[in-house]
Amino acid sequence: MKRKIAIFSLFAVLILSACKTTRTVTKPVQTPTVTTSVSPIAQVVERIQQSQPQFKTANINKMSMAFDMNDRKINVSGTCKIRKDSAIFISIQPFLGIEMFKAELTIDSMRVFDKMNHRYYVVDYDFFNKRFGVNVNFYSLQSLLTAQLFCIGKKEIQLGDCKLTTLPTGTKIEYQNNNILQSTEISALNTILKVILSARDSNYQLETQYSNFAVLNGVNFPQTILLQATSEKKKASCEFSILKAEFNTELKFTGTNPDRFTKGDIDQLLKK
Repeated sequence: MKRKIAIFSLFAVLILSACKTTRTVTKPVQTPTVTTSVSPIAQVVERIQQSQPQFKTANINKMSMAFDMNDRKINVSGTCKIRKDSAIFISIQPFLGIEMFKAELTIDSMRVFDKMNHRYYVVDYDFFNKRFGVNVNFYSLQSLLTAQLFCIGKKEIQLGDCKLTTLPTGTKIEYQNNNILQSTEISALNTILKVILSARDSNYQLETQYSNFAVLNGVNFPQTILLQATSEKKKASCEFSILKAEFNTELKFTGTNPDRFTKGDIDQLLKK
């Protein structure tokens, strides 16, 4: 979201002093100059938003994902389609392009299809708050996956609640709410390098790192995205490597028909 800075002008009123004589005196009043001050944090945010990936649709039609869950490692292929502020479809294809898992994220909820076991799972975004103490929403997840500036749990940047710190390599923006401490590190080129989300009432932390930015179809997008989640006893990471992508093309988002699947409990899936 690009901030629009309004410039106000005051127009002078010409005061006519009329006497009972035939002489009329006109006294012009000069228009004072009004200066609208912009806070340093607003200036930095605007520069970031101008530099971050800007697109309507994203089609990552070839990527690799390296999962590491408590030292259990697996590498799979996948695809990802995004319609900005609307839907995110992620397909996981472990073998020869055969889709085994699919995640369909919309504004209100997330559906996960386990095609190998013919099960599907539906959760709303409050699930992340109840299980991990992280109150994310669709817009937060979308921003994490696309290296865009955000305030956790909000659709728009909360300028009044952000704190700006200068670093040797760039800047850092900090934001917090009742549940989360959020830190976003920005490069000297105004690209997002790292986002750290830390739960205030537990030791859960999610760190996302972005690297190898490249311009594709006019969009500056990271080719490597690393997500690392840690808690007291568990740790997990996933590194996305973008191998082929295109932006602002026509995409179809056809949801999976759940009638062919048995509905399950998401906790059952996470225990596997």
